[in-house]
Amino acid sequence: MPLDITWTKRAMKLPPDVREGLASRLETVGEHFPEMPRRLAVGLTRFYDGLAFQSTDGRAKLLVDVHRTRRGEWRYPTCWTVAHEMMHLAQFNAEGIPSGERATDIYALARLGPELIDDSPSYLVIDKETRDRWGPELAGLANSLAKEAIRKRGKGLRNYASWWEDEFEAMTAPNHPGRKKEGSAGCRLCGHGKRARRDSNP
Repeated sequence: MPLDITWTKRAMKLPPDVREGLASRLETVGEHFPEMPRRLAVGLTRFYDGLAFQSTDGRAKLLVDVHRTRRGEWRYPTCWTVAHEMMHLAQFNAEGIPSGERATDIYALARLGPELIDDSPSYLVIDKETRDRWGPELAGLANSLAKEAIRKRGKGLRNYASWWEDEFEAMTAPNHPGRKKEGSAGCRLCGHGKRARRDSNP
């Protein structure tokens, strides 16, 4: 079901083509989160990459960072940022999806195709060097390990997020035989590379 997007007053000040580009991104990522409300108010924030809220009556709101760069280009949120926030909206509306930021990363990674994981996970512990070289191969590895982590959780493993971190670190180590040189990640919706982000340690 397509999203029914309404825009806050501040977001309405964006050029129509920028709103259209953002809406397209939200629609593409939103297909992977059927539990979230389809009616979605979208606004802007410059203090965070993204924020998601849902009121007790089911109204959902998503705030994302969209701004013009010094070069005059419009910078959209990464598909990953949108997915992480939409995973929160899915958590609000479905049983069986654990809460917590690292769990949100794991479940979002498992749902997205690698082509949409255009930035490193927000809260899972990953070293800065690996974040800086994020690319399609790492996105694919992150996705496959997330699916396995959820399977292990289903079999009783409580520390499944830590398992993901340990496995990802081991498989991306410089001396690991399967490590490949990474290219710059870019979302297929706009082609720009990942935004700089802090190294998060929950």
